Amino acid sequence: MNRKTFTGGLDRFRLAAALLVVAIHTSPLTCISAEADFLLTRILARVAVPFFLMVTGQFVLPRILEPGPGSGKRLWRYLTRTGVLYLACILLYLPLGIYAGHYRELTPAKILQLLVWDGPFYHLWYFPACMLGMVLLWLLSRCLRVRAMATVCGVLYLLGLCGDSYYGLTAFLPPLRSLCDLGFQVWSHTRNGLFLAPLFLLMGAHMENIHSQDSRPQAHFQGKFLAAGLGLSLLGMSGEAFLLRGLEFQRHDSMYLLLVPVMYCLYGLLMCLELPTIPRLRHISTLVYVLHPAIIVAVRICARIPRLQFLIDQSLVHYLTVSLLSLAAAWLLTSLPKAESHTFFI
Repeated sequence: MNRKTFTGGLDRFRLAAALLVVAIHTSPLTCISAEADFLLTRILARVAVPFFLMVTGQFVLPRILEPGPGSGKRLWRYLTRTGVLYLACILLYLPLGIYAGHYRELTPAKILQLLVWDGPFYHLWYFPACMLGMVLLWLLSRCLRVRAMATVCGVLYLLGLCGDSYYGLTAFLPPLRSLCDLGFQVWSHTRNGLFLAPLFLLMGAHMENIHSQDSRPQAHFQGKFLAAGLGLSLLGMSGEAFLLRGLEFQRHDSMYLLLVPVMYCLYGLLMCLELPTIPRLRHISTLVYVLHPAIIVAVRICARIPRLQFLIDQSLVHYLTVSLLSLAAAWLLTSLPKAESHTFFI
């Protein structure tokens, strides 16, 4: 099975993941049922960011972790490339952030928190998370083997859970609650480059390693196994999420214990699909991710016109409008001459 077979499914799911992020920020099913929207946006859609992290881990991390002096240069090239995209996004959303009042009473510590942990706009946290996760893994690789690195990343993820979906559990462990609350003076969420990103970046690199060695019959058998595992783990994660919500444990809802097996099975299954690559979808998905908050603001402004109020009153219509306009903008931008050679992708 060649590399094209492995990446065709990933290219297609990039777009689905970007649209799931749009769903998180528009809550499309609230007009139908609060429980249905929770299932879609707070459970199923939570696969989107780990998926993007795993893609980065698969295609970028292995070369950065290679021993030798060249690894540091490769890390720097990645940080530079991602940093340029991050800076462009900051400049794009700075006027909107000022208009929304996000930057009132800024202090040097708050500016540092926004740039390193939270992002200057609500979806931009992903870029510093990627960069910080890469740096952490590169540092760990200088002194630890892969299994030890995986253990460290797993422990960090568990600590992150205590500040996210399992925060309520820390009430029974006062030292852990104090540690979490101390951390929240530095960051707003534990879904960041220290707790969330390293594990999924490393998982992406691992998936590249194991699937590059698969034969066609092995992949066929593995696909059935992964599909069954995905169904069971998704069912389990749904139960986990609803239970934690019922117990009022959740401070946030980006991280679940069963999200790890869900992502392992989902990503492995996508890599087993024998589909041709569609490079343009990589750029379109990145642009949808970057542009959709601006589209959300534009739609809300348009909805001030009385006859267009339904664009935000009906949550499903709101989601579809934002999604279609984001896709249209991304499609047009990638249609420009030499657009793909100047577009980064996540």
